[in-house]
Amino acid sequence: GCDNFCTYCIVPFVRGPERSRRPERIVEEVRRLAEAGCTEVTLLGQTVNRYRCAADGRTVRFSDLLGQVAGVAGLRRLRFVTSHPLDFTDDILQIMAERSNICEYIHLPPQSGSDAVLGRMNRKYTRGQYDELVDRARQIVPGVVLAGDFIVGFPGETEADHEASAELIRRSGFKNSFIFKYSPRPGTAAARNMPDDVPEEVKRRRNNELLAVQQEVGLAHHRSYIGASAEVLVEGPSVRAAKQGFEPSAERTQLVGRTRGDHIVHFL
Repeated sequence: GCDNFCTYCIVPFVRGPERSRRPERIVEEVRRLAEAGCTEVTLLGQTVNRYRCAADGRTVRFSDLLGQVAGVAGLRRLRFVTSHPLDFTDDILQIMAERSNICEYIHLPPQSGSDAVLGRMNRKYTRGQYDELVDRARQIVPGVVLAGDFIVGFPGETEADHEASAELIRRSGFKNSFIFKYSPRPGTAAARNMPDDVPEEVKRRRNNELLAVQQEVGLAHHRSYIGASAEVLVEGPSVRAAKQGFEPSAERTQLVGRTRGDHIVHFL
């Protein structure tokens, strides 16, 4: 669930309030997976970094949980999604830097680069605070890879607001971003109180413009890895290769996997 009540989001109404599982149950589940041969685990939550659970007379924070799970024998990789910028504290970054099996990847949706739009979205942080978080993440976790989410055409969004989102993509150097056109969700504050006043053709244009900016930024990000070595966890045969007519043989099979930074890699 989620307790944030962003004005565009239906999750608090359909999933209810936030609930955190007991940490010992999570650790035990991961231990069973590792003993069965699983080498990578992802901790999943609507706002996973808001995890809080009272245990043994103290509050277990998300950074505490990361440390406990990372200590499970045989676990080579630990990931988590999705994080809310408001609750991404430095203790999380510190444990990421300290534990070698916590992957240097953060999905950190800003939703907009404009303070005015962020305010109407009820995101509870400013553009400046988001920029500072990105800077701290890059300083504390060397080589960290970032991904984002954006909504274009939110009620009242101006061309200046739109350009602020494009500039945020450029500044943050996202590996990739998920970019969506705004559409009202019945029951949300935005649907009740804010007119959907950005024309559909404008939403479509802004969506395509942000996609083009992200493609440019993402290409530069990926090109920075040319000539580098990377650890890749193999997931299996490449489905893309099969669709493109690649004929596997006993000697040659194209495989697909992911780096610690969540880059998809196709290789023979």
